[in-house]
Amino acid sequence: MRLKIGYVATALLIATPGMGQASITENSSEMRQYVRARLADAAGMPDAAASSYARLLQAAPQDKRLALRTYRQALTAGNFKLASQAAQQLDRLSALPPDAVLMLLADAVNVRDWNRASIVVNRLEREQVFAFLAPVMRGWVALGQRKDDPARLVAPSAGSQLANAYARDHYLLIALAAGRTDILGDLRRLMAANDARAVRLQLAAAALLMRRGDAANAAQILQGRAPELEIARAAVAAGRPVIGAIDTPALGLAELLAQLAIDVKGNDGRSPVSLQLARLANYLAPDNAAATIATADLLASNGYHEAALAALARVPVDNPLAEAGRQQRSGILLAKGDKEAALAEAKKVAARPDAGPSAFMDLGGILSDLDRPAEAAQAYQRALDLGKADGKLNWIHIFLKAGALDRSGDWAGAKILLHQANALAPGQAIILNYIGYGMLDRGENLAEAQAYIERASGLDPNDAAIADSLGWLYYKRGNYAGAIAALERAVSGDPGQSVMNEHLGDAYWAAGRRIEARYAWRAALVQADKPSAERINRKLSDGPGDALTAK
Repeated sequence: MRLKIGYVATALLIATPGMGQASITENSSEMRQYVRARLADAAGMPDAAASSYARLLQAAPQDKRLALRTYRQALTAGNFKLASQAAQQLDRLSALPPDAVLMLLADAVNVRDWNRASIVVNRLEREQVFAFLAPVMRGWVALGQRKDDPARLVAPSAGSQLANAYARDHYLLIALAAGRTDILGDLRRLMAANDARAVRLQLAAAALLMRRGDAANAAQILQGRAPELEIARAAVAAGRPVIGAIDTPALGLAELLAQLAIDVKGNDGRSPVSLQLARLANYLAPDNAAATIATADLLASNGYHEAALAALARVPVDNPLAEAGRQQRSGILLAKGDKEAALAEAKKVAARPDAGPSAFMDLGGILSDLDRPAEAAQAYQRALDLGKADGKLNWIHIFLKAGALDRSGDWAGAKILLHQANALAPGQAIILNYIGYGMLDRGENLAEAQAYIERASGLDPNDAAIADSLGWLYYKRGNYAGAIAALERAVSGDPGQSVMNEHLGDAYWAAGRRIEARYAWRAALVQADKPSAERINRKLSDGPGDALTAK
């Protein structure tokens, strides 16, 4: 259906309170440009949207809202020149938001204007929103100014815990960049604690140590099982440079902003501020793979899939983070529904002579998504074989192969593997639940199935899937009160899950609670596939006969 331009324009104005009617009228060419910009943004085309906003801003340079929209869209698109111009315009209009002040800092750092950078850091501290980052920013600026021991400005103190969370890592990074090696002991303690951020610090330290000819300490710093560390250790052993040095203010501040973007992005990743922070990290350090990967993640979460894929294409194949980037690319292709493209890339990677277990794990996951479980099982077996060759038998690989065999119709083979996984990793609730529910679903030894499921429930009582298994077990064994209690807990944990709601409806019906049963079945219909929907509709009409029992 086509919409008249006036109707679309009016709708967009309603969605943008306060847009300057004086400068952009409904019938003007500017309005048409504005509509094009908004539609391009909605279609996931940030470059086109930014260009349209830029032309509008030239026509209405005093429009604060337009300048802000131009800034944000330009930054989202990675058009840093336009974003900088819009930020400066906002500053002249006294309308620069706190996060956009970071653009002024990036501008100063990129041209090594340390006096201006110091002034901007002071401003950020006064405006308070990013004040907790001021010590770290001052440390990196001081490194640019070649001051003695710039790390002292960043050393964690008894002050803000939030500030210390960032100061700890950047104290080590700035000290390393300034040539200090006395802090390597602190880094080793972080490694021993298995800190989530340690890998980036390890790569940065090893890169600098290799640059200074200290291969022995570089190899020691790179201990750990992360794939990135294995790649870096191979480079050290071969006498090659390690990629990942953070030894300039631009690289250091990019690392800071990329980490902040990750920390504030939220569960769904749809935080516009996070995306802006990640893009600023790109501006400061275009070759920083960690910042690029963070940006791609946030672009994809906000619907900019093509821009995310373009960003990931810039991660060099020899970077230790290249594998993380490849996995993210695969995830984005799947998220945008391009499963065949994801499969083609996964097959290409798995065919390489140096392909590791993770390549075959990715291939298996994509084949599973394409409902090709027998082929997925073969891919998981290759991951298992490669792991065994390296002496690293992984229960997750065994578990995933078992699931693929089960979906391909080979429950006997799946059950053998599930018991192997359980022997390798006893106490994993997910394995115990799978064994128990598989037996329950097939009517195999319900007493033994109950033992597995009840043990899984004891290990993870808040898991909705396990609560569903427990409830369905009780239902099958005639304990309707116990079934209802467990299934209500399952549905509370995952309200939209169709099977859980159907199970709960069946349990209500068996207990004589017919009205509640129908409510539960109607809830199950919302997300049910076609065969399930037909079964549930028959239940709503006639009640559940034996042939209509849910799986």
